[in-house]
Amino acid sequence: MKILLTVIYLCSCLAFADSIFRIEPGGIVPGKMELDICGEMDGDQGFNETVPVKRKTWSKEDIVIPQTDLKCGEYLFIREKRKNSRWLLIDKEGNILGYAEMYLFETERKARKFLKNGLLSPNRMTLKDVWGKEGTCCIFKDMKEYPKTLLYATRGNLGLSIRGPRERDIWNLKLAECVLDFFLDRSTWGPADEKEVAAALTRRKAMLADLKLRKEAEYKKEQKAKELEKWKKEPCYQMPPLCGEVMAYNSSQAPVELLKHGESLSGELVIPNAHEGRITLDLLKKWGGQLFRVEGVGLLRNGVYTELEPCGKLEETMEHGARVEILVAHARSRKEAMELLLKLRFYDPRNTQRAPKDVAASTVIKPGKVGDFDLGCGPVLGPDGALMKGSEQSAVYFLRGNTAVMVLSTDPGYPVLGMARKLDAALQGKEVRSMSQSD
Repeated sequence: MKILLTVIYLCSCLAFADSIFRIEPGGIVPGKMELDICGEMDGDQGFNETVPVKRKTWSKEDIVIPQTDLKCGEYLFIREKRKNSRWLLIDKEGNILGYAEMYLFETERKARKFLKNGLLSPNRMTLKDVWGKEGTCCIFKDMKEYPKTLLYATRGNLGLSIRGPRERDIWNLKLAECVLDFFLDRSTWGPADEKEVAAALTRRKAMLADLKLRKEAEYKKEQKAKELEKWKKEPCYQMPPLCGEVMAYNSSQAPVELLKHGESLSGELVIPNAHEGRITLDLLKKWGGQLFRVEGVGLLRNGVYTELEPCGKLEETMEHGARVEILVAHARSRKEAMELLLKLRFYDPRNTQRAPKDVAASTVIKPGKVGDFDLGCGPVLGPDGALMKGSEQSAVYFLRGNTAVMVLSTDPGYPVLGMARKLDAALQGKEVRSMSQSD
């Protein structure tokens, strides 16, 4: 029962007008408007039938529809070409001053009621009437510096509703009278100069193109800001997948507590990392030269992962299938960079299957070979059980600021300290010519 009463109440609050017509460039067509009669949207505020003005009720036969673009003072009154269109008021610079929607109502009172009802939250607006010639009434939003915003205008039962956008707010009584005159008196038509219209629309098109570019730039800026916020919450965001895998190691896989470095680490986030963009795919390919093919490159905003495959004479000297892996990861803080670096020490692309505690025991903490903090791997045993000469330089791990770097040869006989130093120099913005094992 409550639902039924609610429906009846809502229906009683809406009045539909069957005698409203919309005036369009292509003709006069039936229009639809709803009128909320429950509140104070009666349009009678300021409506005084005793005001000594000439009032007239117009019929459809009285209406004349402009068939060309017209001059409206210093502005241009342009017919839109699309279906169900309206008129556009534009200045010679291409700024939209508003869209004019024209209606014909049964009476002047209904014109005011229905036009007012079409406003957003009119009950919270203070409206002010300004009267002009032949019963023209302009309804402004009453502001401190009146008049400011013209909402709609009537002349008898002929209504003008002004819709946005308004890139300049120039509407006044005189301009509204000019527009209303167009639909009642052909003699007021002053054809606009075609060249002026074309120039204004060309400027408008250019302005819209510029606006589109600015909106796209703003959108990209917003997306970048969102990415940055996401990165702030995810340590390995946009880093090579290997970083995420390594950071997921648990204490049994990577007992980093055994790698006591004694460093004072800051957890303060520094975004962006100062070294971003210093090491690029093009740079690595250039470095490869005649010695390496750059394979399996993963280039991300916050890091680079690549595999260098030996070629030429170097391929003959290194173990079959050997490669050099390079990982550069731009962390958000020194603390995160150190955590990643320590765990990288337990990454095992050589598949040695050594116990993590043995890896930790053979690690040299801060030998001072490269970067501002580094780890050494210690000598490696060869197939004959003897220590391999230079094998302690076959894997290098270091920090430069908040960037963690790993350079590792799967051939323990191939030293990579020279490569690591060149990467460190590149992170510092120094020029590097080639990638090789030489210092």
